[in-house]
Amino acid sequence: MPVPVIEKVSNEGAEIYYEHRGNKGPSLLLIHGAMEDAGFYSSAAEILADRFKVTTYDRRCNSRSSGDRDTDMSVAQQARDAAIIIEKMGKGKAIVVGRSGGAVIGLELAAMRPELVDSIIVHEPPVIELLGETEKLRWRSFVKEVYEKNLNEGPDAAQNEFMKSLVNVPFDPYPADLSERLSDNVDFFFKHELRGFFGYLPKINSIRNSKVNIVTAVGADSKDAYYVQATKALASELVCNNIEFPGHHDVCFWMPKEFANAIKSTLSRHGHVHPNE
Repeated sequence: MPVPVIEKVSNEGAEIYYEHRGNKGPSLLLIHGAMEDAGFYSSAAEILADRFKVTTYDRRCNSRSSGDRDTDMSVAQQARDAAIIIEKMGKGKAIVVGRSGGAVIGLELAAMRPELVDSIIVHEPPVIELLGETEKLRWRSFVKEVYEKNLNEGPDAAQNEFMKSLVNVPFDPYPADLSERLSDNVDFFFKHELRGFFGYLPKINSIRNSKVNIVTAVGADSKDAYYVQATKALASELVCNNIEFPGHHDVCFWMPKEFANAIKSTLSRHGHVHPNE
């Protein structure tokens, strides 16, 4: 089992914690979503390290990375952080996999710095601004309600309400060390990241013109969740393949083997990576 190499990189007033596993094959960057950190990908990264140089990281203001926790998250700044990490990986272009909010960051990275991205798998981004008018207004209202619940009742109440919108995702306890790291991420997400991620409008023309090989993915167990509808709308706008992954929205943590194998098979079929590369 590969032992991760732990490093930090400075960017725009923050120290970004990251770790990488493996040295064979292309660079693979995994970007985590909300209320998470690099630990959500640890098991999957260990499996993927036999074919890739896998890098995971804690996004700024989350867990072991620093940053200004009194300032609202900027998707563009998050993309610049990801770009710095790819440059530090030192192998040229990277394959990027982003889930949920991490998928939003991946979309922005493809638009801003396409020269750093070879292929990207975008798993269930909450791009509600691409939904039809009725659904868009419904989920805008949901975001407003959850944001205000956090302010008025605290992060536990907001998280309980938010989790109701995730289809078939377990709300079970995490390991103690991970749970302790994530505790401060929850309040930060609802105060400073929630509205930024859900208000993001992908730069469709820039992404389509970027020459980045892009595939969207939805979970087989996510049914018709709003983020599935949004992902399908995104695929239609980008005119790219939309494929089915096993599991649900948090498949990387609860089903790491299935998640890792889905990445390998997707890149073999739709990416720039051949089965034996």
